[in-house]
Amino acid sequence: MRRRIVGFDCDEAGDWVASLDCHHRQHVRHRPPFVVAPWVEDARERVRRIGSVLDCPLCDRCEVPDGLVVLRTETCDGPTLPEALRRSHRLASGTWARLRVTRGSVRFVARTDPPTDVVVAPGGSQGIPPDVDHHVEALGRSSLLVELLGAPS
Repeated sequence: MRRRIVGFDCDEAGDWVASLDCHHRQHVRHRPPFVVAPWVEDARERVRRIGSVLDCPLCDRCEVPDGLVVLRTETCDGPTLPEALRRSHRLASGTWARLRVTRGSVRFVARTDPPTDVVVAPGGSQGIPPDVDHHVEALGRSSLLVELLGAPS
């Protein structure tokens, strides 16, 4: 999934890490002949790359970034699962969600690459990335908790 670079910093080993608008971080290294990115070693070139995009495999795997906090929590039961969750929809840019199943099972489908299509059992959870079409289907009587996540203020 393509995500915009919002900044750069160095890790503890001195390697450059891009901060992405999805809240993930990704190393950007210049290690020829395997990885060729000489621009990362020039401060002006790094600044010039802010706003450009990188593929984020962590978003494609629906992996919730570290350090996010719960902004709001909503509970739903299978029979009262809101229509908005059952039809295709997206979370706002920068907002993640974590779906937690407390009873029964739900099917979660997202247009990631490759597509995510999983059944989440009781006690299980599923990350939901921002800006990705997805929907939820209750499989029988089920209850779930949806935590909306964002950066700490």
